[in-house]
Amino acid sequence: MSDKDEGVTNSDTESGESAGGAEARLTAQVAELEARLRTVSAAYKQKSDEIEATKSRLERNAALREEVRRGEIVAALFEPVENLHRSIAPLVGVAPDAAAGLTMIHQQFHTALRALGLEEVGAEGERFDPNLHEAIHSQAVADPAQDGTILQVFSVGYRNGRQLIRPARVVIGIHGG
Repeated sequence: MSDKDEGVTNSDTESGESAGGAEARLTAQVAELEARLRTVSAAYKQKSDEIEATKSRLERNAALREEVRRGEIVAALFEPVENLHRSIAPLVGVAPDAAAGLTMIHQQFHTALRALGLEEVGAEGERFDPNLHEAIHSQAVADPAQDGTILQVFSVGYRNGRQLIRPARVVIGIHGG
């Protein structure tokens, strides 16, 4: 039997081998392209994650700068507002209408400062925190639950965010055991 008898020619055999080789080459190229695509996709995801992390960091830094700036504004205005408050007490007996007007202005200033983040610190019953309170006196207490708590506030303290503007001046309870 010859190639012609079986219906197969030399050119058919060669093209069959060429088709198998071409198929193998194409399969290899597809695999290589898929690998490159995975590499590019991974690099894209990494850059995208880096951009998001940078964006988050910049937003946190901007918020921190804003908080610090507000704290500086509140701290700069705090002392004049407190001086206004101190000037009201002597006027109460002499010029009650003027004292009432100044009290209203003082309250407006405090409202505006609270809107900027001013918080009062130091209330009776709170735990004493040396980072926020200044103990000006201690008092013996019989109840162990009152040990280390604020019994009396002589002057309220203030903070803006993390920045302490003035510590609260307080009396704390000490349990003798």
